Amino acid sequence: MFALLITVIVIALLFDLVNGFHDAANSIATVVSTKVLTPFQAVIWAATFNIIAFWVFDMSVGNTVAKTVDSNHIDLYVILAGLLAATFWNLLTWWLGIPSSSSHTLIGGFAGAAVAHAGFDVIDSTEIIKVILFIFLAPLIGGFIAYLIAVVTISRSFWKKMLVILLLSGVTIAFMEYMIEYIDMKPIMLYIVVGMICVFVLVYIWFEINYGKKPSALKEANMHKRLQLLSSAAFSLGHGGADSQKVMGIICAALLVYGNLGREGKLDNPVPVQLRITELVQIEYKNEDGKIQHFKPEVATIKGQIYYKDHKAVLDFKTHQEIYNKSGDLNSKFKQASVPSLKEINKAIENIQVYTFGDALCDATTDDTIFNDKVLNTEYKYAPIFAKYIDKKGHLLEDYKIKTKVHSDTMPFWIAFGCYLMIGLGTLMGGWKIVKTMGTKITKVTPLEGVCAETAGALTLFTVSQFGIPVSTTHTITGSIIGVGATKRLSAVRWGVTINLLWAWILTIPVSAALAAIFYYFIQFVK
Repeated sequence: MFALLITVIVIALLFDLVNGFHDAANSIATVVSTKVLTPFQAVIWAATFNIIAFWVFDMSVGNTVAKTVDSNHIDLYVILAGLLAATFWNLLTWWLGIPSSSSHTLIGGFAGAAVAHAGFDVIDSTEIIKVILFIFLAPLIGGFIAYLIAVVTISRSFWKKMLVILLLSGVTIAFMEYMIEYIDMKPIMLYIVVGMICVFVLVYIWFEINYGKKPSALKEANMHKRLQLLSSAAFSLGHGGADSQKVMGIICAALLVYGNLGREGKLDNPVPVQLRITELVQIEYKNEDGKIQHFKPEVATIKGQIYYKDHKAVLDFKTHQEIYNKSGDLNSKFKQASVPSLKEINKAIENIQVYTFGDALCDATTDDTIFNDKVLNTEYKYAPIFAKYIDKKGHLLEDYKIKTKVHSDTMPFWIAFGCYLMIGLGTLMGGWKIVKTMGTKITKVTPLEGVCAETAGALTLFTVSQFGIPVSTTHTITGSIIGVGATKRLSAVRWGVTINLLWAWILTIPVSAALAAIFYYFIQFVK
């Protein structure tokens, strides 16, 4: 069984390699078609930023993919069949030059094999609906943002252009600050966006000072070619981050399946606990009135003393006295005491690190069981915090759901970094048939339009993926290219090509699911 786990991980990494050259067109089509870079330079440029994305993205999308199906009711053969089907479909569409979504291929394959194994009940319909919805929303979002950026960029009024750029930038920065605060987006993402905005503004100011009175089309095109290097790098970051997470999510699901088998005593060498460490995001349950409520325990242990939060106020665990109120003010009774600062407590509250075995939820530090078969362990040190959320029998209120997420830094480094490395190596291999479709067949792309399309695509990937939505980079950049094409006139977009692409996108999930079911039955037949 351990050999099967290693086989699944290796095939997952190979899928990531195929994903890289299948989706290389997403990152390099516009810079190649506008002749900003040669094809060889473009793939090296894109591959470099695919790998750098390892230090920029977290596991938001990977968690969604990992939870597409219930890992407690599948086995490693399911994941193997899903990966084989996804790899086959990717290779076929690459050979035919069809820019289908590797993301949706992977999810369709995973879900199809799971249904063949255990029926439709094993599928998380909410996650699947979210994925299907963004087949249509991703290109619309990318197209709208690209259209907006293009309209601003082509404006001949310098001051009007600067005003709108600064206004839109302010909204974008405020939104990303909200995401850092409430959904734990890495701050480096905001720094990248702010850096891009500063470069764009400075370049436009420089161009206005030097050529404002007599700008030429050639000089303006050369300026946008330089800016396109920056926008292409940003999109390649988004492509590498969003797509690598999906493969990490599948590997995470494989580790969870393998770990669950170990817990049940079916294996002699269960996966070490650290491979299954997750962050307890929140507990969702229905209260007595049937309304959905959320609860997230936040506990800090500093110098042997335990503190916890209740509606933003910090309390002492033993006495339940309020040390810091909701506004962050220190209770006067504790001013002479050596209590930690609020900043120190907040830093210590890095969320409870847990791992799961079926219905059991365990503390990753102490290995204590928090819940076992849906029953709260009342001897557990955090039990008083959970107490008001359980019924008289020790169960959490009916219909509860524990939501967790896995971080990339809790997975073995060689797996996490390997996913980014493989997609980068795959990009180096290129995918020239799809480059032609993306760069020339949809609409003729100029350097200005390339900047707008890739900037819009990067912003879409940076934001949407942080909400755990496995959005397709293929769909996003296609929608962005259509958006900039529409600024000239709607007839500038070759809608016949676009409709053919749309059909390919719609068919990807059901076809890859059907292929996965066939692969699964074949594996069961020969094993």
